[in-house]
Amino acid sequence: MAKAPFDVAAELRLVPGLAEVGADILEELAANASHRVAHANVTLLAQGAPSPHVIFLLRGAVKMVRQPDREDADPIVLSVLRAPCRIPDSSPVGEEPAVASVVTLRSSQFVTIGNAALLETLGRSPALARYWLARAAEDARTYVQRIDELVSGSADERIIRVLDGLARAHGTPLGQGRFIAIPLRRRDIAHMVNATTETVSRLLARLERDGRARSTRDGIWWLPGPRASIGTPPDDLKGSQ
Repeated sequence: MAKAPFDVAAELRLVPGLAEVGADILEELAANASHRVAHANVTLLAQGAPSPHVIFLLRGAVKMVRQPDREDADPIVLSVLRAPCRIPDSSPVGEEPAVASVVTLRSSQFVTIGNAALLETLGRSPALARYWLARAAEDARTYVQRIDELVSGSADERIIRVLDGLARAHGTPLGQGRFIAIPLRRRDIAHMVNATTETVSRLLARLERDGRARSTRDGIWWLPGPRASIGTPPDDLKGSQ
């Protein structure tokens, strides 16, 4: 049986907010898009490099990683993103090098749209311009909120706060909690909150004993809330490693 063609316009319509720009604009964006596939741990965009295109993630998950100027400093995971979404990057508009690297967390599908084609469409579509401005404001708010997760409170409090945020943003209801379907390693979580991998492992082990968390190879089941009552993980997650 012949494989059905990949409908880029239909996939872009699933990106939050993008359907509102109109079918004709989505078709125009799709006509200028290149569909690509990447395995896990592939760098889609490198920090410091010029970005020739904007990226829309259609399947999979990625992390945005910034390496501080100090060579001996640990990288900082600015955010993790789950499809479908737009990858935050000001390069197409500001013509500046990327401020962070984008690395796949699992096998992912995405499309790229060249900056010139994007800017031309932006200039002719007020709806797309409004979408872009709204997303830029959303990105700014997200990074301001990340400051608390990086510097406020003890390491344990920062870890719990970031997992609460991931559960709200990306979690799927499962049992009494939410399943964060992003394959985060202990080191990724540590780099999100300026903590050590050992601290993350110790805290997650305690929370798993208390019935508040359960780690699997596909993600983390989490009971949100700083004072959430202790729950029981769903049967299909019990005993998962």
